[in-house]
Amino acid sequence: MRIIVTDFGAKGDGVSFCTEVIQKAIDTCFENGGGVVVIPAGIYLSRPIRLKSNVTLYLEEGAVIKATNNIEDYYQIGYYHNEWGEVTSFLYAMNEKNIAVDGKGTIDLSGSSFMDFSRAFNQFEELSQLDKDQFEETECKPIYRPNQPIFFYNCENISLSGISIIDSPCWTVCIHSSKYIKVHNIRIMNNLRVPNSDGIHLCSCENVIISDSFFTCGDDCVAISGITNWDKPCENIIVSNCIMQTRSAALRMGHLDSKVKNVVASNLIILNSNRGIAIFANGKSGYVKSVTISNVIMTTKIFAGTWWGKGEPIVIASPEEGNFIEDISISNIKAYSENGILIYGKDNNIRNISLKSIDIYLRFGKNRPLFGKRIDILPSKCPPFPDYMNKIPWIFAKDVLNLKLQDINYGYNLQNLKTDFDIEGIFQNVNNSFFSGIRKVAT
Repeated sequence: MRIIVTDFGAKGDGVSFCTEVIQKAIDTCFENGGGVVVIPAGIYLSRPIRLKSNVTLYLEEGAVIKATNNIEDYYQIGYYHNEWGEVTSFLYAMNEKNIAVDGKGTIDLSGSSFMDFSRAFNQFEELSQLDKDQFEETECKPIYRPNQPIFFYNCENISLSGISIIDSPCWTVCIHSSKYIKVHNIRIMNNLRVPNSDGIHLCSCENVIISDSFFTCGDDCVAISGITNWDKPCENIIVSNCIMQTRSAALRMGHLDSKVKNVVASNLIILNSNRGIAIFANGKSGYVKSVTISNVIMTTKIFAGTWWGKGEPIVIASPEEGNFIEDISISNIKAYSENGILIYGKDNNIRNISLKSIDIYLRFGKNRPLFGKRIDILPSKCPPFPDYMNKIPWIFAKDVLNLKLQDINYGYNLQNLKTDFDIEGIFQNVNNSFFSGIRKVAT
C-alpha cells in the first residue's frame, strides 16, 4: 500500500497541523499489512507521531516534517529512561518490526525553540572571564525540551536512509534494546551549543551498521552504551565512512555500568571537535572489550564551558574499581590536537591495548589556561593535570597492563605559535608494555 499524505488532506504550508492525517496514513498502512507513507515537498507541521510495523515513512525531496515547538504538545509515551525519566518524543516506535524512515527530505525537530542562547547551561568559576567568542562555545541553557526526539524501543529491523535531521533539542536518534539496525547516508545537523544533542545513541542494541553519514552535534555524534539496560550488552556494531563534528566525542563507547563489545570503526573524519574517540567504563560493573578502530583523521581542541573532554584525540578511561576495558586496537590515526592521548585506569583494569601507526601533533590552545587544569575523566572525579601550562604529553598512560605502542610519530603542530611546552609521554604503573618505533618529529 502506498499513501500520499496530501491525498488524505495534509497541507504542506508550514502552518496547518498535519498530525492526525500523517498518523491516520501510518495506521491505515499498518492495518493493511504495511506499505509506504509518502510526504511530498512542503512543510508539514506536526505534533508527536507513532511509527508502526511494516511501514516506511518516505520524505520526498523538498519535504520537511517540522516538530511542534510547543512543549505542551508533547506527552509521556510510556517509557521510563534511567537518565531522562519519562520519555517525550516526536517520532517514536515501541515493540515494532520492519520500520523505515527514508527519502531525501528533512525532519526539523525545532530544538532551538527550547533553548536560551543568552545563558550558559552551568555556572562555573571561569564564566566571568570569557570573551564573546569563548562564551559562544559554552553550552546554552535548555528550557523545557522533549528528551528523546526520535525514539525506538524493543524494535527489530530499523532503517534510516537518505534523510536529514536538524536542530534537535536533546538526544536526536535514540535506539534502545533493539536489533538489526541500518543507518546509511543520513545527515544530523544540530546547533553545537545545545547540550546533550547526541546524534545517534545506541543503548543495549545489537547488530548495527552506521555508514556514509554526516554529523554536527553538541554531544556525542555516535554513542554506544547501556544506559537504559545496564545488564544487556550493546554489541556487534560497525561505524564507517562518516564525517563528524562535536563538542563532545565523535565516537563514544561505554558509560558508567554499560557493557559494550565487538565494535569496528573505520574511515572517519573528525573536524574541530572536543574529543575523537572516547572509551569509558566508570561505574561499578561496566566494561568495553573487543574494539577495532582504524583510518581516522581528526582535529581536536579544548572548548570553553563545562563540556566533558579536553581536546584529547583518544581517551580510554576506567578510573573506578569493578570495571574493565580490554582488547582495544587503534591504528592509522592522524591527529592534530590540543591534548594528548589519555589512558587512565585503576589497578591495571585497562589491558591489552594496541596503538599502531599514530601521528599526533600538539598545539597550545587559547582555552588551555582556563580549562586545561584537570585530567578530564568525568563523571568520575578529575585529578589535577600535572604542570598543565608547561606540559602537554603526547600520551598520559596510567595503570595499564599490556600496552603496545608501535610506529608513533609525535611533535608540535606546525601552525602552533607556542612551542615552549614539553610533549614527552608520561607513564605511571604501565606493566608488560612493548614500545617500538616511537619518534619525536622535529618542527
